[in-house]
Amino acid sequence: MDPRLKKAAQAGDIDFMYTLIKEDAKLLDLNGVSYVDTPLHVAASEGHILFAMEIMRLKPSFARKSNQDGFSPIHLALQNGNTQMVLRLLDVDTGLVRVSGREGMTPLHYVAKEGNIELLLVFLSACPKSFEDVTIRNETALHIALKNGKVEAFELLVRWLTHACYEGVHQLEKRILNWKDDDGNTLLHIATIRDQPEEVKLLLNSKVDVNAKNSAGLTALDIIQHQSSSDNIKIRTMLYCVGAQEGASLPNVGFTHYLRKDQRLMKAAQEGDIDGLYALIQEDSCILERIDQVPFVHTPLHVAASAGNTQFALEMMRLKPQFARKQNKEGFSALHLALKHGKIQTVLSVLSAYRDIVRVKGREGRTLLHCVAEIGNLDLLAEFLAACPESIIDLTNQKETALHIAAKNDKAGALEVLLGWIR
Repeated sequence: MDPRLKKAAQAGDIDFMYTLIKEDAKLLDLNGVSYVDTPLHVAASEGHILFAMEIMRLKPSFARKSNQDGFSPIHLALQNGNTQMVLRLLDVDTGLVRVSGREGMTPLHYVAKEGNIELLLVFLSACPKSFEDVTIRNETALHIALKNGKVEAFELLVRWLTHACYEGVHQLEKRILNWKDDDGNTLLHIATIRDQPEEVKLLLNSKVDVNAKNSAGLTALDIIQHQSSSDNIKIRTMLYCVGAQEGASLPNVGFTHYLRKDQRLMKAAQEGDIDGLYALIQEDSCILERIDQVPFVHTPLHVAASAGNTQFALEMMRLKPQFARKQNKEGFSALHLALKHGKIQTVLSVLSAYRDIVRVKGREGRTLLHCVAEIGNLDLLAEFLAACPESIIDLTNQKETALHIAAKNDKAGALEVLLGWIR
C-alpha cells in the first residue's frame, strides 16, 4: 500500500485519499495481493468510521481480505475496541460475522472468547448461521466460550440456539450441541472436565448425546469418575439420572462405521435417518454437491422415495431441490420410483410442497401424470391435475399426452377424468 494512502487512512482524511486517487487511478487496486493491509484495515484499527464507509463503498472486497497477520478489518476493529466501527461494517454487510481470520477465528468466535454479550446478540441476530462456523481446531463459538471460562456468554449461546426460530434450526441445534473439537470432545465433555455443574445441567436439558465418546473413547461419565472436587458428586449424579454410561459398557462401533461415506449416505436414506444425514454433512460438507455434479445418478432422494421415507425425502428436497429432477441411469426420477414402488404417501407429501413436480420427465419423456394415466389411478390423477393443471399438455417422446396414454391402455375411467378436466 502506498505510504501516503496509509497516512490518509490513519488520519481518516477522505479528501487526501481522493487527491491521491486523482494522481493514480489504480491506487486502490490491491485485490491482486492475497494478504495485505488495505486502507480499510488501517481505518478499522484507528476507528475512522466515515473513511471506512467510503472505502467500503469503493472497494467492498477489502472487508473480507486478511492482512499478513491473518486478520480482516472487522477483526482489527474488534481487537482495538472500536465497537461502533464493527456495527457500521455489519450494517453494510452482515456476512462479515462469518469472515474467517487467523486460525479460522470468526468475529463471532472472538466475541465468544471475550465474553462480549452485547456483540454476541448483535452478531447472532445479524447472521444466525454463523453458529455453524468452526476454527481450525474444529471449535464452535460454544466450545470457545466454555474453554475460556465465559460462562455468561456460553449460557447465552446455548439458550439462543435452543430458542431461536428460523428454518433448519432444530437440526442445527442438535448438531452444534454435539459437535466435537479436534480432541473429539463435545461441550458436555468440556463442561465435565472443567467441573462446571451449572453448564452440565444446562446441556443435559438440551439435545446432547450423554454417551458420546471423545477421541480417547471416554464419555462424560468416564471423565468425572477420574476427578475429585466439590462439584464432582453433583455432576456424577446428574449424569446418572439421564442414563449416562461408561465408554467401556457401550456397544462397539457398528458395521456402518466402516462403510464409505457415500454408502453410509445411501444407508441413511434407506432407513430414513435424518440425523445420520446431517452427521455425514458435518463430516463432509460437499457430499451432496458431488452427487449433484453427476448428470445421471441414483441420489439419496431416489433411495428415500423408493423406500417410502417421506420425512427424509422432504428434508433432502429442502437441501437439494434439484435432486427431484435428476434421472438415475435407468431414466427415472425419485418420484417415478416412489410411484413405481407404491409409495403413494411419499408422492402426495412431496407434491403438497412442490406442485410442479408432476411435470418432471423421466424415461421416454414420461411425467408422473403420464404414469398414473397408464395405470388408471383415478385418485392420483385428480390430485396431480389439481396440483398442476398445466401438466395435461405435457408430451412424451412419442408426442403422446396423458389422454393418448389412457386411451391406448384402455383406462376408460382415467380418460373420462382427463376429458372432464379439459371441459
